[in-house]
Amino acid sequence: MIAFHVLHAIKPCVPLPGHAAFSAGNCTNAPWCMLPYPLLTQNQVLGLDELAPSLHISEFQARRRNLARLMPPGSIAIIPAASLAYVTGVIPYPYRQDADFLYLTGLQQQSVAILQTDGSAGYSYQLYVPSPDPEKERWDGAWVGQQAAQQVFKADEVYSIHELPARVQQLATSANAVLFDFDRHNSYQFQALRQSLHDAIGRGKTMPLKPHMHRLRWVKSPGELALMRSSAGIAAQAMRRCMALSHAGVHEQLLATQFECGVKLAGASRLAYPVVAGGGADACTIHYSRNDKQVDGGQVLLMDAGCEYHGYVSDVTRTWPVNGRYTAEQRQVYNIVLEVRRRCLEAAVPGNTLGKVHQLSVQLLSEGLRDLGLLPRATLADFQKGLYRDFYCHSVGHYLGMDVHDTNTVGPHRTLEPGVVMAIEPGLYIPDHPQFGAYAGIGVRIEDDVLVTHSEAEVLSHAVPVDPDRVEALVGAAAGGTLVGATSAGSLSSGDEPAVPFSAAVA
Repeated sequence: MIAFHVLHAIKPCVPLPGHAAFSAGNCTNAPWCMLPYPLLTQNQVLGLDELAPSLHISEFQARRRNLARLMPPGSIAIIPAASLAYVTGVIPYPYRQDADFLYLTGLQQQSVAILQTDGSAGYSYQLYVPSPDPEKERWDGAWVGQQAAQQVFKADEVYSIHELPARVQQLATSANAVLFDFDRHNSYQFQALRQSLHDAIGRGKTMPLKPHMHRLRWVKSPGELALMRSSAGIAAQAMRRCMALSHAGVHEQLLATQFECGVKLAGASRLAYPVVAGGGADACTIHYSRNDKQVDGGQVLLMDAGCEYHGYVSDVTRTWPVNGRYTAEQRQVYNIVLEVRRRCLEAAVPGNTLGKVHQLSVQLLSEGLRDLGLLPRATLADFQKGLYRDFYCHSVGHYLGMDVHDTNTVGPHRTLEPGVVMAIEPGLYIPDHPQFGAYAGIGVRIEDDVLVTHSEAEVLSHAVPVDPDRVEALVGAAAGGTLVGATSAGSLSSGDEPAVPFSAAVA
């Protein structure tokens, strides 16, 4: 690793620790002064030739080689970055890069990448980057120019974005095939690319790129897994704090805000998706996001939340009683879901499929619904044939990685392999109807980020408890001065975390 003071001494244009980013313009102190990534402000910085923590430049080069091997000989693949999205007028949302583009390039700005294969096993890597624009940079900040694109990001050829339409038309004319995703209408330079590919479309040369990219991204490398462990650990710690902060009458928005604050203080760049903090019967609303009410004592709160850490996301759900004690009916429903989670984790092994894990969850939840006696005349067969959907309307899981619902073209029937990460999330949602008596309006979901290994599944989000007794002990712990665990992102893959006072953790 390179210490902060060494970086600053060698490259005077590199900001001091705590500044937002390295200078990314046309500075002559190449290459590290042009690196467009935030400095890590605790005990770590990017190592030599890393584009993200744990991700060396050589890994991005290997990813491009792997894609080239999947492409037809003499073809081109066109990968545009994400476009800016705007709150209103000229005010942009914080930029989030397209996952496929980031996976291949490591570049966090608007650009276009092209891979061109030859007739053998070779390929070339081209980057098209914005031209220098001092006035625009005054408003938006410096970006990676042609020099940095070649020296830092290892492009074989670098061009101005203004050259893109003519170059793409020329490349497409001579290519045997063009791999491009025409369904990404909001990608950077999409209209220009579609126009440049008009003739290639007419000649039937085009094919989707996404299936190849998802095949590559589905199994995670050791460096990716390190980032996913950190992302899951950060989310788990923030959720523990939300549990400890809960009490009768707590406001959903307070807990949602606490989660966001916690993950960002721990180094996450953003939420993975809007926080779900549904109390009472709103725990039964899968994507509840209003978070606009107080939660009464005697009600449970379902929190579904995750964060993004250097491009890799987490997705964790827990359900807890805000007053620290489950009712008998809540605990009964909770224990059914907890047992289904246990059995699904046992099934998350190489050789099985996500689809079969879902079928197992349907079978077990149907048995649980029968045992609850919510519909006295319904048989187990009735539930298994489809009646369960009134109480369990989603799949048991999805793949996880650079996107929350990652690599969706892989499908649920692909045989699981070591290195695949997925969210496992069984749940039961009892409609808020008088016919269900004391069970009405109880919603329970337990979701974890799970790594398939050569043996048993590894739960990346293990730091937040699921045992109902441990959950009850944690809820409200902040008010009693109980210590709540907190860790840095760099140590979240190990076992129990050191404890700090909750007040210090949220200060």
